[in-house]
Amino acid sequence: MNMLVALATVMCLQTAMAEKVLAQKVSLDQKNATVTQLLTTIEKQTGYTFFYRKNDVEQMKPISVSLQNVTVEDALNYIFKDQPCSYQVQNKLIVLKKRVLTPVTEAPSTHQDRLVGGTITDSLGSPIPGVSVLIKGTSKGTSSNAEGNYQLQAEKGQVLVFRNIGYQEKEVTIGEGAKLDVVLASASEGLEEVVVIGYGSQQRRDVTGSVAPISMENVRGQAISSPDQALTGQVSGVNVSTSNGTPGGGPRIQVRGIGAIGAGSEPLYVIDGFPIPSSSGQQSNPMSAINPQDIASMTVLKDASATAIYGSRGANGVIIITTKRGASGKPVIQFSGSTGLQEVPQTGRPDLMNGQEFAQWRKEAIMDKIRFEEGREPTLEDVPELYRDPSLIGEGTNWFDEVTRVAPMTDLNLSISGGTEKIKTYVSAGYFNQEGVMLNTGFDRFSIRTNVDANLSDRFKVGINLSPSLTFTRGGVNGQGRDEGFDIASPIPPVYNEDGSYNAYIQSPGSFGVPNPVMFLNETTNKASRIKLLMNTYAEYSILDNLKFKTTFNVDYEDGNSEYFRPSILGNQNAAPPSVPSGQYIQSKYLNWLNENTLNYDFNTDNGHSLTALIGFTVQSQKNQSADFTGNQFPDDDIKTLNGAARITGGTDKSDWALISYLARANYSYLDKYLVTATVRTDGSSRFGVNNRWGTFPSLALGWRASQETFLKDVKWLNDLKFRASYGFTGNFNIGNYSYMSNIGTNDYVFNGTLASGRVMNTLGNPSLGWEKMREFNAGVDFVGFNNRLTFSIDYYHRNTQDLLLNVEIPESSGFSTVTENRGDVLNKGLEFALNSVNIAKDDFNWSTSFNISFNRNKVLALGRSDDPIYSGVSSEGNPTNITKIGSPVGLLFGYVAEGIYQNEADLAQYPSFPGAIPGNMRFRDVNGDGQITPVEDFDVIGNPYPDFTWGITNSLRFKNWDFRVLVVGSVGAEMLRATNFYTGNIDGVFNVRKEIADRWRSPEQPGNGKVPTTNGTGRGRVMYRDTHSYSVEKTDYAWIRNITLGYTLPNGLGKNKFIQQVRLYGTVQNAFLFTGYSGNPEGTNYNREDTGALVPGIDYSNYPVPRIFTLGANLTF
Repeated sequence: MNMLVALATVMCLQTAMAEKVLAQKVSLDQKNATVTQLLTTIEKQTGYTFFYRKNDVEQMKPISVSLQNVTVEDALNYIFKDQPCSYQVQNKLIVLKKRVLTPVTEAPSTHQDRLVGGTITDSLGSPIPGVSVLIKGTSKGTSSNAEGNYQLQAEKGQVLVFRNIGYQEKEVTIGEGAKLDVVLASASEGLEEVVVIGYGSQQRRDVTGSVAPISMENVRGQAISSPDQALTGQVSGVNVSTSNGTPGGGPRIQVRGIGAIGAGSEPLYVIDGFPIPSSSGQQSNPMSAINPQDIASMTVLKDASATAIYGSRGANGVIIITTKRGASGKPVIQFSGSTGLQEVPQTGRPDLMNGQEFAQWRKEAIMDKIRFEEGREPTLEDVPELYRDPSLIGEGTNWFDEVTRVAPMTDLNLSISGGTEKIKTYVSAGYFNQEGVMLNTGFDRFSIRTNVDANLSDRFKVGINLSPSLTFTRGGVNGQGRDEGFDIASPIPPVYNEDGSYNAYIQSPGSFGVPNPVMFLNETTNKASRIKLLMNTYAEYSILDNLKFKTTFNVDYEDGNSEYFRPSILGNQNAAPPSVPSGQYIQSKYLNWLNENTLNYDFNTDNGHSLTALIGFTVQSQKNQSADFTGNQFPDDDIKTLNGAARITGGTDKSDWALISYLARANYSYLDKYLVTATVRTDGSSRFGVNNRWGTFPSLALGWRASQETFLKDVKWLNDLKFRASYGFTGNFNIGNYSYMSNIGTNDYVFNGTLASGRVMNTLGNPSLGWEKMREFNAGVDFVGFNNRLTFSIDYYHRNTQDLLLNVEIPESSGFSTVTENRGDVLNKGLEFALNSVNIAKDDFNWSTSFNISFNRNKVLALGRSDDPIYSGVSSEGNPTNITKIGSPVGLLFGYVAEGIYQNEADLAQYPSFPGAIPGNMRFRDVNGDGQITPVEDFDVIGNPYPDFTWGITNSLRFKNWDFRVLVVGSVGAEMLRATNFYTGNIDGVFNVRKEIADRWRSPEQPGNGKVPTTNGTGRGRVMYRDTHSYSVEKTDYAWIRNITLGYTLPNGLGKNKFIQQVRLYGTVQNAFLFTGYSGNPEGTNYNREDTGALVPGIDYSNYPVPRIFTLGANLTF
């Protein structure tokens, strides 16, 4: 019995030792390597020894392998799957044994072997090289070549097994046909997906922070001009607002709500490891200089654990963009081209009166005024002749239709990728043209990219990325119908005179005269150009097998200029042409450089410990130069440059900033189930005061892969279950370069009775000005199950942004009224949920779904030196539109609370009113209870601009060679101030107005719709109607079908043309259908007003229309 116990104990120990050996992690990346070379690599990484007969191993065929951080068992199974060899673990020895392949004895068959083959592609249609293809039950097989093609002898009825790292294994039964194309589903939604993080990458199963990779498959084919537009609907917690369709413009992006108030709130963009200084812009977007076709992957870092490695720039989230790299093998040439048309949808167009309706309204208003003021019945002679018979006018001129058009759009890209094991290269060139749907607007981009990686030796490699681009923008149109005239111009006059010339000055009786909106857009010169160069270089040296030093040098250079000229043939408001021409010239350029030096260390033990450590030192600096000159009193329109102006004013400016950083991170795991990530970064910025120039930003994250525990390891439907939690700090340095200093200006003063020039302090400095700091707790759960067919993640976060940069009131005895200080605290907390499912996975049909939903709540916890609220925004009457106060969200909508209309004198006696009020005027709530209605004092919160939740869903289907994808995004609960009502609700008769104005109050017997007041009485009643009030606040709930794509991949390229390997044809509809009750763009922002920023959310002052885009395209692989 004792002997049996001892024997059993020895067997258990050997089994445990074998399991420990086989559980160790290794990485292999070698092409056409001998088995001996691969075994030597494994020995170096594990410390274990292989025992084998040299002749047996030398007879084995070379193989190519690319495995990252897999177990020894997986690596050996991959190496020996087609080799006549088996292995056995004995203590620290792995013994190889020759295996005799016994031929399969088959019954006589009338069937004969025949040549079967095809192409193996992924779900995007791209070929997959190196796929193992085996006949099930035999050792007979082959592998796919660089183009994804394979061939082998097989019989009908046999089963082919397709295997490749990163893809789900697939079995296919051979039928009658000799051609058998196969699509392998990616396993990237499971455990092996490599996710790019700050200063490195991790397998998704090892990630402890809130990190969201973007599915580039879902982005493919969308008609977008910049990479930031690709984020729409893809990630929970990332709010992408397509506020406008300006050519070359971009969306507004916020990660986990509004935190920053005085500093910028845009996320940090990191391109190939380079944190670039410029973020996306809604009208002039620096990101549009980057060709989306060059992007290989995008990742969003959301919580403090993930973003702390970027320290003072990580508070608003980080978006990491990685461009495509070269691959070894013969060159692969890819061409993609698309062309299409853009149109303005009917949804969201201004609902203004036509010519007949405007004339009828003016006729009635004039008659009503006579009845009210003169007490008599008017006659037609009292009405201007143009308005006497509105039916003769007809539709008149729809100015919005006249300034918009159907516009073309073209995108052409060519890339070449290839190389050897020593040098790999990716080269691309692209041209993008988007003509605007508004007249005389457009955007052109010419881009080139070259990415080169070279292995100079086994230990030393270098690389360089060069990406120059040239962009041209035309128009400078905001899409704002007040300043550009098309929303306020009288709809009666025509665009052109009878001789075809412009009707230069638009006016009808009683209305303001304005320049012809069509002429205004066509004849104004407003153009800009920009040259941008992004360069990344690196050198990496392996000091030891597990210790690497890397240094990078990065450059971002930009030089742009813009020209503006307004000719004399354009009039002004209430001033017919000719006018005095004016012009402007602006030049702006910067040079940003960054040097980063990092040391990476990887350590693994045979008892399950794994450590990856990083330390680094970085220096970044930027110098800016700008010039802005305005020319006036041009003698004529012949010379449109500033040298033709009689008077030139303006000046130049220079500024710079610098950032020095120290960073460190350690990732530790034990038994591949207990995970710890610790990060710290210290930044020193020139933008802050001498007393507060340095900031330290630490974070800690913990993870537990419960699925690796014994009690869950045998659950067949569970692939991975991970719980994670993190806590950390980040900062925000997006403020002016010299905000901490006093601003010195010039002024004149009298000295000894003589006027002299001098300098004066305009603002008070603050040497203690420092960072806005964000501290965040995040807890999440990641689940992968049912053979990687279902994944979901849930995150809860609690984020405080403290030491807000605010203009704080100070005693006027100081000589100043405000000073910028670090004050205040804003809380954002929320819940995020993301789900991916493979609903159907069959040979000829696949259906997958990606869904995300986000809930965010923000609240102000502290403000300034007192608890007084902050009023922000400016209405057309000069009153605030938003209020920020303790205990409420940032920037709630603020204005009169409308309670109806005074129907008669009894109502005036019963309810508080304003001086001069008459029946028919608006009735507002007396908020302060003083018995009178007064601006601001009787304002109250009238709307919440933040949604209850936002969501996005993508459905992707594939049937044989057809692919189909639909992306839908939506939002519920937000409210918007339709600020266009400031002018389309001007019932003085000077502008065109909304159609609903016709249904106004005219008398107790004609009360109208109960929301539009009378045109009679004092001006104050009409002014209050066009000021901010609750009737102008609308719900913006919507569902927007953002993209519909239908594609077809030709079965065999172009038939017998071997030069063309693959052809995919597709059609897309971008911004296809919008379902909403809101009267404008539900994602609109206040981008074209001066009063923008975090304190003024939820204001829609109209925008450049977002077009519906129809495109046809083709992708070719050579």
